[in-house]
Amino acid sequence: MDKKAAAGKNVFWEVLERKDVFTAEPRIKISVERLKLPDGRIVDDYYRIQLPESAVMVARNTGGKIVMSRQYLHGFGGVSVVLPAGRIEKGEEPLHTARRELLEETGYASEEWMPLGSMVPNVNYGCGRVYFFYAGNARRVAKPMSGDLEDMEIILMDEREIIQAIKTGRIASVGTITALSLAKIFREKSRC
Repeated sequence: MDKKAAAGKNVFWEVLERKDVFTAEPRIKISVERLKLPDGRIVDDYYRIQLPESAVMVARNTGGKIVMSRQYLHGFGGVSVVLPAGRIEKGEEPLHTARRELLEETGYASEEWMPLGSMVPNVNYGCGRVYFFYAGNARRVAKPMSGDLEDMEIILMDEREIIQAIKTGRIASVGTITALSLAKIFREKSRC
């Protein structure tokens, strides 16, 4: 419910105190808040997780396949197929991040970009905003150069392969599945 929709009714929680309990910026910050609820109750230990904003890209190559990668993801504790994605640097526009990360992680580039919206992965705890993009007619222009801890294999998948990978758990990322779903909805809508 936004502020306008809540007019006339106090639904917002008042932060009485906030204490950072763990900080490892720019990756994560965890704080605990003391809150006053609209009915006057006090909550002494509401935890908030602050993560950086990020971008996830669905890039379709000139042959109609989606550019993805297969990689070990330590937080997940296994290998998964994911879309290219990355953290938005301070002061950087989400589309700039999308273009940069697609090139760095996959070696692909595109001149056809469409925003697919943005979401907060966990609205109860915060957890940063994720921006989703579709890139059409992507073509390989360089070697991948992610330069970080990622050891990945770039793979191209069609819709049938993607659906099977989701069903079998080889695609486990909510961000990847959300981006793929949004791209399909937007592409089908634009054909009408």
